[in-house]
Amino acid sequence: MVVSFSDSSGSIVQIFDSLTPQQMRERGSLKWSQYPGDVIGAWVAEMDLGTAPAVEEAIHRAVHTGLLGYMPPSVSREVREETARYQRETFGWQVEAEQVSLLPDVLSSLSVIIAVHTREGSPIIVPTPAYMPFLEIPGRNGRDCVEVPSVYGTQDGSPRWMLDLDGVESAMAAGAGLFVLCNPWNPVGRVLTTAELDAVAALSSVYGVPVFADEIHAPLVLDEHLSHVSYASRPGADPDLTFTATAASKGWNIPGLKCAQLIASGRARTRWDADARSAHLQAEASVIGAMATIAALREGQEWLSEVRTYIRANRELVGDVLAGVEGIDVTLPEATYLAWLDCRGLGLERPAHLFRKEAGVAMNEGVTFGAAWSGFCRLNLATGRNIEEETVRRIGCTARRLSRATP
Repeated sequence: MVVSFSDSSGSIVQIFDSLTPQQMRERGSLKWSQYPGDVIGAWVAEMDLGTAPAVEEAIHRAVHTGLLGYMPPSVSREVREETARYQRETFGWQVEAEQVSLLPDVLSSLSVIIAVHTREGSPIIVPTPAYMPFLEIPGRNGRDCVEVPSVYGTQDGSPRWMLDLDGVESAMAAGAGLFVLCNPWNPVGRVLTTAELDAVAALSSVYGVPVFADEIHAPLVLDEHLSHVSYASRPGADPDLTFTATAASKGWNIPGLKCAQLIASGRARTRWDADARSAHLQAEASVIGAMATIAALREGQEWLSEVRTYIRANRELVGDVLAGVEGIDVTLPEATYLAWLDCRGLGLERPAHLFRKEAGVAMNEGVTFGAAWSGFCRLNLATGRNIEEETVRRIGCTARRLSRATP
């Protein structure tokens, strides 16, 4: 099913509301086809909400005209220019097109940066809970991964997950080669404050540790009083030690189209451009992904705004339903479409496994986000309202049953 403003079935909200699990299974994405039977797919970080009409049209146009080969220089240049414009106009970060490189995805750039821009054998710092591949990629490059578990406390009068800056400093002082910063933060949904970004920048400068900033969820800030601030835009962020990876893949739901962007300047830019592996990555970016990215950044803002509003409503639904469920504490996202569920009150080490087997809801296991996170799981909120209602109904019923059975 293709979701579009032009559908005759009604408004975009009505279209989203009408989505069913059967339609999702027929669509056939990994999220819905990995587990057979009546299992709701709520694990992979993709949306069930289609994509923007402008993106859809750009894809159709590329297929119709036969633009299915390797990347033309003119298209590559246009993506770089649109990326720079979008960063300047949306986030106030002064980026030039010459600072932007194309690549198939964020993870491939991280591998190259570890290989090219860090000292041989130096460990990689990853605050946890963390996007799972960030924990795996250091090892694939012959490096140790230093997990620094986040802390849960009060910031600006509100309880939230925060970086353990003391732990980060200790790891940097011990000789780490790179710090991986995810902002907005998958899976806890935080929008990091300027104070937090400045603290990271200060540590990076003192210890000479480069920062890899994953900002792929930047278009998905849900709280209207919050704004995404790029790490690289902060005065203390050293351009020679800063790499920013981004893409339209999360905001406009096109992760399979393989066109991300790396933004760097200073000596970081020079070294990136000089390495043959970087050039090879740019050749692997998809031309259809490039066309979709241009359309998303240039014409997809109205759709994105509607989607953020819709996900906010799903977030409130999940919060309201699970608030009264004993044994589950829910962290609702400030950004992204991912909720972080603390199920330790149910006495579960692998709650996602149990909820998939007993409730028919597939979520991500907390321990895959870092060794410290047994008893947690991640829930995807970017789905139709009816599906979301059934998802939290199943989770709530199963949790209540477990609570009654616990002596």
